[in-house]
Amino acid sequence: VPRYERGSKAGKPQFQFIYRTDSEQTLGVVSGGYPERDGYRHIFDTLEGMFPNTCTGVTVYGAGERAVISQELGEPIDLGGGDLIQPFLYTRMSLNRTWATAAIPKMSRISCENALGSSGAIINVKATKNHDLRLTLEAEIMQASLNQAEALRRMAYVMKSQEFTDGQFMDMVQGLIPKPESDHQTAQTRRANKIAACSQAWMNEMDTQISGSPFGNMWLAYNAVQGAEQHVINSPNTLIDENGEKYRDQSVGLAKTLDGKTPLADACEQYLIDMMGGKDRYTQLTEAV
Repeated sequence: VPRYERGSKAGKPQFQFIYRTDSEQTLGVVSGGYPERDGYRHIFDTLEGMFPNTCTGVTVYGAGERAVISQELGEPIDLGGGDLIQPFLYTRMSLNRTWATAAIPKMSRISCENALGSSGAIINVKATKNHDLRLTLEAEIMQASLNQAEALRRMAYVMKSQEFTDGQFMDMVQGLIPKPESDHQTAQTRRANKIAACSQAWMNEMDTQISGSPFGNMWLAYNAVQGAEQHVINSPNTLIDENGEKYRDQSVGLAKTLDGKTPLADACEQYLIDMMGGKDRYTQLTEAV
């Protein structure tokens, strides 16, 4: 076993293998100075201690080298018309050092499970000897979640008041997903599939609205694009169900959403803000809510 020859680590192994105890499959190789912990146990215990009985699921990536915990925080918030958003806390972690432990507040739109919200991680803790001590930040988590919920409530209120037609939506999507420079059929098909995903999501939004209006609104338009990006465009159709049918890997879409890798949703939000008169005007509208 290679060992450190000098310094405070002298005599200790230079590397540690992290492996599953059931299959002995290696999940990561880390420095010998990496703190010893029982897998994810401390993180689970810390989050359960802060927000007991709120865990709704654990998404595991690969054989367990990465994972995401989801927890409901508080009661759903009514945006009107039966449109509800649920504050969530997503905590991601890894045993192979690809992810630092990060707590990310998001709002989940109950009707379609879109993970909404623009703030990034409020805790980002690398695996160091102080890792466990720095994770307990309940008050900061709750305040960030409340701030994001309020910002999203204001956004929804303002965007719901702005009428948006089928034609306006398709014009927007055509602009947000530009024609590829390449004439290769694969590139053309990829663009067509993205547009189709957004169009289908828009139709779904229109079918579920209960306002009675023949027109949609900007809030529905934003959620259609965001939902299409998270659940279809960013979620590859690579999994096989018990009947041998393919279905989309939603864990990949969630991971990209938590990483902030949602260029289409971001561009859509900016497009709609520009239609309302730009950032300054949009800020005035939201502050007046």
